[in-house]
Amino acid sequence: MDTLLLPQSNTFYKQLKDCKELDLRDNRGKTHCIGLVLIGVLIGLCRNRDGVLSSIHRSIKNTHSQLCHYLQVEYGTPISRAQLPLVLKKIDVTQFSKLLLLFSGIELSDVEKQWFAGDGKELRGSISKGEKRGDVVVQAVSHHDRTVYGQAFYNGQKESERPCIRQLLDSALGSQKITLDALHFIPETIKQIENQEGIYVIGLKENQQELYNDMARIGQRVKPVNTLREVEKSHGRIDKRTYRSYAIENEFFDERWSGANFQTLVQVHRTSMQLKSKVESQEVSYYISNARIKDENDKDLFRAVRGHWNVETNNYIRDVTLKEDGLRTKESTISKVMASCRTLTLNLLNKLKLKNRKAKVEEFADNFETLLIWLSEVKIL
Repeated sequence: MDTLLLPQSNTFYKQLKDCKELDLRDNRGKTHCIGLVLIGVLIGLCRNRDGVLSSIHRSIKNTHSQLCHYLQVEYGTPISRAQLPLVLKKIDVTQFSKLLLLFSGIELSDVEKQWFAGDGKELRGSISKGEKRGDVVVQAVSHHDRTVYGQAFYNGQKESERPCIRQLLDSALGSQKITLDALHFIPETIKQIENQEGIYVIGLKENQQELYNDMARIGQRVKPVNTLREVEKSHGRIDKRTYRSYAIENEFFDERWSGANFQTLVQVHRTSMQLKSKVESQEVSYYISNARIKDENDKDLFRAVRGHWNVETNNYIRDVTLKEDGLRTKESTISKVMASCRTLTLNLLNKLKLKNRKAKVEEFADNFETLLIWLSEVKIL
């Protein structure tokens, strides 16, 4: 039976327990249910125990009997601290990611496309001594509510983010609306989105020098289709942003961009002033899209440029609320499994539409019964 096609009425725990492909351990000597171990890790994250594997294990041990009673399974002996990493590194990360994103993800429609931001985040706890890079989780994050739709991994010491993004796009995601940074402004990625009838907004920087110079001169000879000005006061500074869009479908582009269907250039002029020091900085950024600006009231691409930074907010929550960078391990699989558990945790917390996620996980830490009830409501248990 294909576990990934189980109906939504099943709990996530049951899907984990029933998925035979998830557990890569040798059949001889298995003593712990992989589903129970992963649910224990997830509960540890929800109880603010991330950052140290020993702390997560203490959560598993201290809540084991209550969890088994709630699930109506035999108590047995909770997994030991020494066994926990040995079991975690024998999990099929690909299967686990598919399960959790199928369970907690977003239903997509080609009729009403949604905006997603694609970007990578270094798992700093995976960086080995003497090296500068470690494992990286690459995610497609909803602009609307920061729910993660898809994720992939690569080793920053040996590999690149670009194939991971193209891997994520090689699905229903590729037909949606996608924002990417300038690293992905390459023909292969752009044409992939265009061929899948998706919409892209991708940053343009000097890594595409000739095209960048041409686009930087557009404003000197072409009237913008529309303009939007914003002023925002926060974090001890005043930010002013001026967005301008230009129609570029009739501009000349090099043959390598044939099939990219460039339609619109978005220019963003940012001015930031520190309130205390009065020091002011300015920056001009460019983005290219295959979407046309309908009229002077069409601000969708401007909102997309602004919304792209939701992925950075998501990364901040992973670090500050869940203490992702604090968890150090030499085992790549453990880094990826833990990152996947954090993805599921954040997707579940997003359903609560919280103003303060940290306060919620502290509440769960103080009241385990409340956490069990909530996990049951969201069909984890």
